[in-house]
Amino acid sequence: MSINNRRHDRVKHRAKIRVLTHPEQVYTLEMRDFSDSGLYVSCDDTSIVEIGDRVEVQTLEIEDAPILPSNVIRMDKHGFAVEFDFD
Repeated sequence: MSINNRRHDRVKHRAKIRVLTHPEQVYTLEMRDFSDSGLYVSCDDTSIVEIGDRVEVQTLEIEDAPILPSNVIRMDKHGFAVEFDFD
């Protein structure tokens, strides 16, 4: 699926999120937008993940927000996109 042919509309929304990479590294980063199927994380140092990595994301805006298992599906010089893994 191309960037311009998305399954779900993106909503622009900046929020602090927690990203847990494996092995167990925790980062506080900023979400740039989200949809029903994933989100984009702004990140100056994209070397913390690679395409195909499994990560967990959690918004810091809501107390006890769910932790969402996700897969890194796209990277660029400004950050990376994850798709939620609901399986």
